Amino acid sequence: MKIKRKTWRILAVAAVVVAVGLALGLTLGRSRRTADAGTSRTTVVVERGDITNTLVAYGTVEPKQEYTFAFDGDRVESTQVRVGERVTKGQTLVVLDAAEQQLALLRAERALAEAKAGGVPANVREAELVYGIARANYDDATLKAPFAGVVTEIDQAAGSSENWSLVLIDTSELYIEAEIDQLDAPAVAVGQSATAVIEALPDRTWNVQIVEVGGMAETSGNSTIVIAKANLPNADSSILVGYTVEMEITTASATDVLLVPISCLVETPKGWTVMKVVDGKPSPQAVTIGTKSDTHAEIQTGLTEGDLVLNPTGSAEGVTRSGARPQGDQFPAGGVMIFGGPGMP
Repeated sequence: MKIKRKTWRILAVAAVVVAVGLALGLTLGRSRRTADAGTSRTTVVVERGDITNTLVAYGTVEPKQEYTFAFDGDRVESTQVRVGERVTKGQTLVVLDAAEQQLALLRAERALAEAKAGGVPANVREAELVYGIARANYDDATLKAPFAGVVTEIDQAAGSSENWSLVLIDTSELYIEAEIDQLDAPAVAVGQSATAVIEALPDRTWNVQIVEVGGMAETSGNSTIVIAKANLPNADSSILVGYTVEMEITTASATDVLLVPISCLVETPKGWTVMKVVDGKPSPQAVTIGTKSDTHAEIQTGLTEGDLVLNPTGSAEGVTRSGARPQGDQFPAGGVMIFGGPGMP
């Protein structure tokens, strides 16, 4: 009897399904045997301890404040300071030609005197305002430091008609401005402590504190970052503005809590799970985790002190998400395969 083409198609699909089923059965069986064999090899006792989670960020030393003077190069009579010089508040930095401003001030003084003699209040008020403006313009011809600090730049433009500039920074307080990747930014908050190492001074460390977290993200190269600001508690003359800094921020910590290596954890659609060993046999146990470090995780619920859990890697490295497949007869790095879920046979 001749078999129709449609029947052939159905039989072919059935054959594929059977073949796939056999392959999956062999793979799962091999993985199950590997897990069972690993039970006797590597277990971890759930113990109490302290845990800290840190984040490393990089930035630069910044001053408390910065002020830039811009002035007409044609009017420069003299500069009274040099780059690198420390100045006091009110100290003269640059003297400008003030002939026009002085003339305007003299005329304003005369106008004010005439207005007062006339006795009309509106005229007096107008003359006072004109005089005040003329006085300010004349005083501005002498550039003075608004705060004590260091002169970091004097830019003398190539053309005399172009503006010159002078930059003054306040080093009475120093800060670190570090770039935090947008994925890590939610973990950083004002008040967190950090340890800073300045690249130019590698033999020293500074304990700092986060005092400000940027209110908006910005682009830096190919990354999106948020700026976090930490204070250096003591101004030190050996620290120069612009030095590069590595800062390790403590984002979370817990003391006297239950701990397991993170390599014992497997993330499933329903949450985190470990393979708890009871009477020499592993079974899935749902857990709730808290603070995590690079090597360990805090267990908040699901285990008690002294419990045994399977650690298939024999180390404290890596976290495996469910669905990872073992290579050959080996466990996936950082975790174990889970067959079924809680309550499985």
